[in-house]
Amino acid sequence: MSLGRDRMVEDYLEGIGQATQFCDVRDLLSAWSEAAAAAGGVPDHTTFVAGPAAPFIERLLLLSAVDETMVYDRVGSAVVSLFGHDPTGRRLDDIDNPGVRPFKHRYREAAIGDRPVFTIQHQVSLNSIGTNERLLLPTRTDGRKRLAVYVRSRGDARDLMRSVFNASSDSITVIEAVRDATDAIADFRIVAANAESARRMRQEPEGMVGRLLTEFFPFARTNGVLARMIHAVETQVRDVVETRYPMQGEIVERELRLVPNGDRLTVTNIDVGPHRSAARAVERNRNELLTANRLLACQAEDLRSANAALEETARELRAEIDRNRALEAELIRRARYDGLTDLPNRSYFEARFHEIIDEARRSGRRVALCILDVDHFKEINDRFGHNTGDVVLREISARLTRTIRSTDVAGRLGGDEFAVLLIDAADAEAARAAVARMVAEVMRPLTVLRQDVPVSLSAGIAIFPQDAGTESDLMAAADLAVYRAKRAGRGRPVFFAPEMRAEADRRTRLMHSLGRGVANGELRPHYQPLLDLRTGQLVGFEALARWHHPTEGVLAPGLFAEAFDEPDLARAITTTMVDAVASDLRSWSHTAVPAHVSVNVTAFDLRMDGFATDLRDRLQHRGLTTGQLALEVTETTVLSRDSQRIAATLTELRSLGFAVALDDFGTGYASLSHLISLPCDTIKIDRSFISGLGASPRTAAVVRSMVQLSAALGLEIVAEGVETRAELDAIRALDCHLVQGYLVSEPLPGERIPAFVASFAPRPTALRSVLSA
Repeated sequence: MSLGRDRMVEDYLEGIGQATQFCDVRDLLSAWSEAAAAAGGVPDHTTFVAGPAAPFIERLLLLSAVDETMVYDRVGSAVVSLFGHDPTGRRLDDIDNPGVRPFKHRYREAAIGDRPVFTIQHQVSLNSIGTNERLLLPTRTDGRKRLAVYVRSRGDARDLMRSVFNASSDSITVIEAVRDATDAIADFRIVAANAESARRMRQEPEGMVGRLLTEFFPFARTNGVLARMIHAVETQVRDVVETRYPMQGEIVERELRLVPNGDRLTVTNIDVGPHRSAARAVERNRNELLTANRLLACQAEDLRSANAALEETARELRAEIDRNRALEAELIRRARYDGLTDLPNRSYFEARFHEIIDEARRSGRRVALCILDVDHFKEINDRFGHNTGDVVLREISARLTRTIRSTDVAGRLGGDEFAVLLIDAADAEAARAAVARMVAEVMRPLTVLRQDVPVSLSAGIAIFPQDAGTESDLMAAADLAVYRAKRAGRGRPVFFAPEMRAEADRRTRLMHSLGRGVANGELRPHYQPLLDLRTGQLVGFEALARWHHPTEGVLAPGLFAEAFDEPDLARAITTTMVDAVASDLRSWSHTAVPAHVSVNVTAFDLRMDGFATDLRDRLQHRGLTTGQLALEVTETTVLSRDSQRIAATLTELRSLGFAVALDDFGTGYASLSHLISLPCDTIKIDRSFISGLGASPRTAAVVRSMVQLSAALGLEIVAEGVETRAELDAIRALDCHLVQGYLVSEPLPGERIPAFVASFAPRPTALRSVLSA
């Protein structure tokens, strides 16, 4: 062993096999030695990484010497997970943190040398205690010095986390769904339990693991707890359940916090019995206080009539009573009203909601429930600060209070969500007018500390009894209407319609089905060719998503467009499409197929950190260049929230060699100033303009202006959706030379593209069949 220059790092040049705790470190060391022996010196980098080191790639750091420093060429996913960041593409000298400092000189010295170096690093910090091993293996590429670093953690930090898990004073249990033959959840099996959970059950934690939940809590089937757990797993929505049940001869009161993760559910069991007992004690004390007040009042009256000399004592007693009543009123107010906005809180609003619906049920009156959600409130907090956010919430509550009648009820349900009950709404039109007044008043301009703060509301309205017959159903209907308002563009009221329930069910089923379809490889690209009218040559393709549904056949994106509103699913679709396109491009590398394809990406992709470099790495991993892939974005995506971040990502993509196309141009809200500043190479004229060329001189003038403007700005322009010869002649007359559409070809699966390209070879007769009028 050679003790290194850092007290927390041990260096080994000899005896590495005895120093490591891992067999795979010994295996990789042996593989390097064999490769070095075969090469007669330091092994070739590409051969070593692609060969003996390939099974270890996700735990490897790959670096190469550049100038006087080193650059991270690739970082395995296991290393990223261990260290919490991905330095791929960064220079070693540009990174300065306690974890990398001890290794800067070691990496450079190991890369220069010709023998392996083994280190053991001991870490002790506020958040972690642990030890990791690193095996530094020098390699060469055409004389260029490179280094492969294999990283393994000895896992002490996980032991620390387990200690924290077992030290919790709350019972924490992780359970996993047990499904029956119909794939329905029948029970849950215990996966892990902390010490407190085992103590309450008078078990050892290991004795609980593997057993069914209902062995310990058979009453969960009858008191609704099991059903709530099943619902949490199936919807992947967190839940809080309050319940009472017998345990060891007594009734206990518990709050169960359910956090789903796939088929697993983390259950935190909190003992709320003492809190509830204290609340009941307060209520008993309050009743006793009221009784005492009444007795004091009676005594005061008796003393006044009996003896005038006791009048002063009577006045003092009355003052005490008044103070007690004021205190009682204040306690009640604090229990019922939100401290920030002074509106009824959720608990009191729900109590009034229940009373009002009961009264409306008896009297036959209508009641409109309006749920109002502040749009982009998180961005207000992030941009202006939480103090400004609090001012905005107070001003919204004040504006709501000013616009409703004294008989109506407004409340704050929590966070940025408000609710209003419009009592005795004459009809839907009366409710619509009242909601319109509320929204218009709340969305008036607001200035806080000399800053203009944008305020926008999405409102959902449901009416009792026509939309729902119970409070919970009415609340659910209003929530569905709020969701529809947000999908329609936010900043507007939407009234509930019965089809929204079916739409919500359909959407849920679609998302689940499409998620499975993506995982099962049912989503595949179909390619529509791009034709240059000047040469008659095919110059590229646009990859269009097609869902090969097992029962419905091939589905176009219009039938599953809602998937692109779900961040995780939208990103999964993009990843699937990019991987499939890259695979097809590689398979066409020895054919006449033009090696340039454009792929559509979403705002969720462009907001994701590292999207550009990850995309480059995916292509390079398959031997492709960034110039072979173009990315298409719509005007709506570019101008959506976080537009600066999206523009920065597009700029980074272009700097890496990707082309960027502005899709569906003319259908959004981009101005000329946007077009000048947006980082793009191509604009694509929407089909709606192309189809109107022959019938509308104004449309032709607009398209001509688009063509001339793109030429002045140095941008390519593509006409989308060319389906007839008349449209082709019209667009060619306007000097637009790049077209795509069904006139050239429908979108084709990847395996048909080489044959299509071969049949479209630039023979004069073949060209005339497409290009001649």
